[in-house]
Amino acid sequence: MSNSGPTPISLLLTPMAKWELVPGLLGLLLAAALTAEAAVSKGTNKKLEAGNANQGGGTVTSSNFRQQVSVGDSVSSVTISSSKFRIVPGFLGASLSATTLPPVTELDLADLYAKTHALGLKITPQTWQRDADPIFIWEPPLTGAQVAGYSYGLDVSPDDVVDTTSTSFDVAAAVPNTLSDGVHTFTVKALNSAGNAGKPSSIELWVDTTPPKILTHTPEAGGLLNASANVTATVSDAASGVNASSLSLLVNGSAASVSYTPATGTLTATGGGWKEGANSLELRVSDVAGNVQVPLVWSLTLDTKPPTGTVLINGDAELTTSVHVTLGLDASDATSGVSSMLISNDELTGYVAEPYAAIRKFWKLVALRGPQRVYVKFVDKAGNTSSPVSDVIELALLSPETVITSGPAGFSQKPSATFTFSCPEGDCVFAFAFDNDAWSDWSPSTSATASDLVFGNHYFRVKAAKDVNGIAGIQPDEEDPSPAERTWVVGVEPSLFSFPKGPHIKLWRLE
Repeated sequence: MSNSGPTPISLLLTPMAKWELVPGLLGLLLAAALTAEAAVSKGTNKKLEAGNANQGGGTVTSSNFRQQVSVGDSVSSVTISSSKFRIVPGFLGASLSATTLPPVTELDLADLYAKTHALGLKITPQTWQRDADPIFIWEPPLTGAQVAGYSYGLDVSPDDVVDTTSTSFDVAAAVPNTLSDGVHTFTVKALNSAGNAGKPSSIELWVDTTPPKILTHTPEAGGLLNASANVTATVSDAASGVNASSLSLLVNGSAASVSYTPATGTLTATGGGWKEGANSLELRVSDVAGNVQVPLVWSLTLDTKPPTGTVLINGDAELTTSVHVTLGLDASDATSGVSSMLISNDELTGYVAEPYAAIRKFWKLVALRGPQRVYVKFVDKAGNTSSPVSDVIELALLSPETVITSGPAGFSQKPSATFTFSCPEGDCVFAFAFDNDAWSDWSPSTSATASDLVFGNHYFRVKAAKDVNGIAGIQPDEEDPSPAERTWVVGVEPSLFSFPKGPHIKLWRLE
């Protein structure tokens, strides 16, 4: 020790005791710089440390005790901190200092934190994470009377009863041994033997161990599309929420463009590596905490090409004498197959939809002599419709024509009507019908009468037939496919002129 400075002040310290150094008036009289020395004496059952300090400036430290004393040029600037003891400036230093140090509460815990396990990583509070069985660890109070133990509570406030003398609580060893998903608060406080309690310390953990759920998705598995479509899905996560940046959809291994609407939980994906035929889709989702749902994998069929086919009338015959023909149809679709067909006698008018069949019997042509064409379009199971294909046949009708030779037309005041008719070919039989009546039997009679007709509109039809094929009875192709028709009205025809109603007109002549 140097003898050049002022006589030092000697202190005797015990490691576990609380002590105070109070600079008083004597400190102001010391002019030399502060020097410090420490020596440790050890025995079989005791340990002490001796320290020397001079007022005037410098830092006092110890190798065996957590302490630091910074002494400035004046007492008013003294800054002192220690985890084992307190050094408090005296009344003069207090009067000269502008800063007042807060008192240390003797039973307050020094630190509280959580780890994944005793030797694991620290868990960041108030951040979504996946560890559901953490261990809570706390540092004992730095000062104060003998600590009797600790009271803690998980999602409840601790009481004043000692729960443990340990400085940790392991959820994995408790019952239940895991935390449920959600927000949890662990609180602990120290209790001493005098029944006093320190300030409770708390830590809040956010736990999420459950991956998000895929509630719905469209198109569904096994779907059939005729164009690459948007894929939509509804995703939810009850705790940390869906991580929008983690959402992905692969179409045959190629990434689609994904957007996500948190308010509705709706995912929409466009694009990707679509191809004709079978397509494999893979949807991946995870939440903010990092829980990953098992990828959802399903397949769809894409069919964008319409079917192809042909049609033949009566086996590609050139002539028919009947308006009823047989259509031979042949169509195929490489991906989804043919499901239906559309048939028409006029490409510009409406088509008749029917299930696809290789043979369509008794298709009725337009009952006009001359070439007749039939148009057919084929539809596959994906909804693709082919361009129309057609075939033509010459229609040479064997059936006679029907002509109405007399009968009412326009307005008639008679409640009865008689019509006469004929066929240019001769030797015909006729069937007729008034209004909504059924057709009469075939008869060679060339007239028909109806009586007791009510006022209003009336309708008369008649068709001729002639046996030309030698088969008994009239066959469908032997009757006129276009019956002759007549409409008329029973009642008084309205006048072309109208006269105003009113008093008689008087004429006067002046003489």
